[in-house]
Amino acid sequence: MMTPAPLHRQATETIPAGYGRVALATAMVALGIYLLTIAPDLTWANASPDGVELITASATLGIPHPPGYPTYVVLGKLFSLLPMGTVAFRYNLFSALAASMTVGLVALIIGILHAQVRPVTAAAAALLFGFAPLVWSQALVAEIYPLNLLLLALFLLAWNGNGASIWIGIWLGLAITTHPTSLFFLPLLLISRGRRVGRPMIGTLIGLSPLLLLPILAAGDSPIVWGRPADLAGWWWLVSGQLYAANFRPAIDWTHGGELLRALALGPSLMVTTGNIRPFGVPTAGDAAAGRRMKILLLGFTASLYVGFAFFYRTPDASVLLLPALLIAVLLTAPALERGGRAALILPLLLVVATFSARDLSDARDVRRSAEMMLELAPANALLLTPGDRTIFTILYFQHVEGRRLDLRVIDANLFAFDWYRERLRTQYPDLFVPEGDDLIAFEQNNGQERPFCRASLISRLDVPALSAIAEGDLVADAPYINCRQPSP
Repeated sequence: MMTPAPLHRQATETIPAGYGRVALATAMVALGIYLLTIAPDLTWANASPDGVELITASATLGIPHPPGYPTYVVLGKLFSLLPMGTVAFRYNLFSALAASMTVGLVALIIGILHAQVRPVTAAAAALLFGFAPLVWSQALVAEIYPLNLLLLALFLLAWNGNGASIWIGIWLGLAITTHPTSLFFLPLLLISRGRRVGRPMIGTLIGLSPLLLLPILAAGDSPIVWGRPADLAGWWWLVSGQLYAANFRPAIDWTHGGELLRALALGPSLMVTTGNIRPFGVPTAGDAAAGRRMKILLLGFTASLYVGFAFFYRTPDASVLLLPALLIAVLLTAPALERGGRAALILPLLLVVATFSARDLSDARDVRRSAEMMLELAPANALLLTPGDRTIFTILYFQHVEGRRLDLRVIDANLFAFDWYRERLRTQYPDLFVPEGDDLIAFEQNNGQERPFCRASLISRLDVPALSAIAEGDLVADAPYINCRQPSP
């Protein structure tokens, strides 16, 4: 006669039996839904206006905005070589694969962290994470957050053991190169490993090594290279993200807090149920139970750092900074679903049904249509002055990734304020006059005599640079907006 299995398995620091298959199945389910809703081309949806910049910088081995994201640039370049769809789609696919792998890893980590949680419960919790609107939205577009979540999940998987493997640090270091807020996990590593932190810290330094690629990338001919990383001061300006320090404002703004809550509304609220929630696992004797409780406390502290940072970081897309906190929240609250058994799988199913249409980007092709219209309307050999990131990087994508309209000279009015940008323009366009200072009027006066000079925006005529010298030019189009003045005879 077979002995009945115990109600709760003994706590373990290794991957429990059966969780490998569950993790794989969970990842595949998430990937399947992501592929049904993924953006097929360029898009600015889901708070991803940086996506086109990331694609273009990576495909041309350049450097996107601070901190430069060298790990994303290199791995994304490999994905750009896949023979399927547009190059933009390949980067969207990169996000979908990274996000789905994270979902599978979440199931594994839950199995290690909570001794009483069964595989089916871990799968339900992981899928709730994967289909939370904030996570799902980033899995469909070219962004750095899915890769960051994947590396953090790999770090947490290695960290959940009691060892001091060098890989714990390698994963954390790589995560930091994909987003600097991953530094919030450093106290967790230092406190949990104590005197055994030497090897993990060496691993962290190894994981940070992609940052050394920035001077090499800057030496290339990519049209997107931020800063001057060839020297130490310029390198530090880039990797430290000094440009965005002003966005962090430690003052209470409940409106901003409400926006963050709305971004999370359909996710974590479904993962917390009433009843007897036992987040610390089955009590065990001695140090094992104390160590498990310490892990829970450290994870909670790390999540609070992310929440606090997002609350005081005043940008329209600050909600995406909560993604690691959401990951931790799922890990800590997974036992709440245990009482539901297999019925817990209904929750992620309901979440998919309720939000599928809102997440679906399978027909998102507006950016390409607008950009192609502008490229068709722009006069030959024209100089286009753009009003910001979305327009400049989209046109650069079509030029340097798809090889279209290479006759155009594209300059951004906002970036023109940076001296390093003007230096880059002199190298990129040696036939143009670029003033030493931030003087767009002088730039237009000296270059508008030889070629058509256009104000151009893919967004709205209200966004175009306000240069009175060309305000009365011939209106070529309104949506997208392009206003050109022909050179004087």
